[in-house]
Amino acid sequence: ALPIFIKPQYTKESLQEKLFHDELASYDSPYNAGLIGRSENLRLACLAINGYVLKPGETFSFNGVVGERTAAKGYKEGGVYVGGETVQQLGGGVCQVSTTLYNAVILAELEITQRSNHSMIVSYVKPSMDAAIAGDYKDLRFVNNQDIPIYIEGYTEGKNVTFKIYGHDTRPSNRVVTYESEVVSEQDPGTQYVATGDPAGYMKTAQGKHIGYVARLWKVVTVDGVEDRKSVV
Repeated sequence: ALPIFIKPQYTKESLQEKLFHDELASYDSPYNAGLIGRSENLRLACLAINGYVLKPGETFSFNGVVGERTAAKGYKEGGVYVGGETVQQLGGGVCQVSTTLYNAVILAELEITQRSNHSMIVSYVKPSMDAAIAGDYKDLRFVNNQDIPIYIEGYTEGKNVTFKIYGHDTRPSNRVVTYESEVVSEQDPGTQYVATGDPAGYMKTAQGKHIGYVARLWKVVTVDGVEDRKSVV
């Protein structure tokens, strides 16, 4: 018998057009392309996320999707924060990917369920706008709180990490969401006492390396250009 061909109701292209025709949010952050190893880490982490489809009610885990950053996967050494200092570790720099994605997610108004800050200020976003990743104890997690799937696009191009989130936007066109970083206070590192190799009981003083910041992030909603609501994230 001859095979029977049934025309599908939807093609891949038509389904994508039907479900993901609206850009819910986008965000990009600059990076130093001259840092070759770090740049490759950014590219690989973006590649692992690019094209991810998150169904309604499902949770996205950065660590779960990107996985362990290993040499076998092509990851290189890059700078990470450890104990108040910058050290070289395999996969260093991927926190910029999670941070960029985080900012796109909050602009899309998806539900954040886990996010951690860095121990020191990062250069690519303002205080309180970062999302640190470390081992299996610091992760970025969010839930698709929409009633249809969302599509995540992530890539490095030029000197920017970019994330875009697509879906079906039901928010009014005259309603705009922005985020404002506010530094609440600064903390002087002060004087630290450091043990030396000299006779027991001898200490020397050293000035702390970094000023500490206490910051918070405000979500600002405007309607027709007039502030409607402002709340701490």
